[in-house]
Amino acid sequence: MTDLDKWQSGDTAAFEALFRQYEKLVFRTAFLITSSKEAAEDALQEVFISVWKSRHTYDSKKGKLSTWLHRITVNQCSRKQQRKQRVTISLEEKGVDPSEMKHRAQPEETTITKMEYDRLLKAMNTLDIKHRSVLVLRYFNGLSYNEIAEALEVPLGTVKSRLNQSLKYLKEGMKPETGEASA
Repeated sequence: MTDLDKWQSGDTAAFEALFRQYEKLVFRTAFLITSSKEAAEDALQEVFISVWKSRHTYDSKKGKLSTWLHRITVNQCSRKQQRKQRVTISLEEKGVDPSEMKHRAQPEETTITKMEYDRLLKAMNTLDIKHRSVLVLRYFNGLSYNEIAEALEVPLGTVKSRLNQSLKYLKEGMKPETGEASA
């Protein structure tokens, strides 16, 4: 019996192992979508409560566990997203190494510098959740277009369209400021 089988049959030790294995992934995804430490921690808790309660619905023949977790995380963030002041924290504080967060679309993976990362997060905060989600899943979690479509439960064309729009919005949002006062 595999660990997944044990978890699905109600083994709490197997569930704890699954939690430890995927905690950072779920927190990072939730944090990048919500831009809030508190919302990400709430989402982390709610996601794993849902994972426990719906363990019987996971079917490894239909997709990877990580894709299923991404779907639950994005859905949880969408449901719980609130318009409150965003609190910025470092990912290191939660045990996530920023050097793990590489831009995966480039042939050679380059680490995002701290200043670029901060500018990126600021620009991402201007996006709505559906555009932010495709960016997080693609560039921070390295999912394929098909995996994103599965996780978000949208057609492949929608993923490509949202990703294209999101990149345009980010490019505009990350343009260097000219120093002039805006009216």
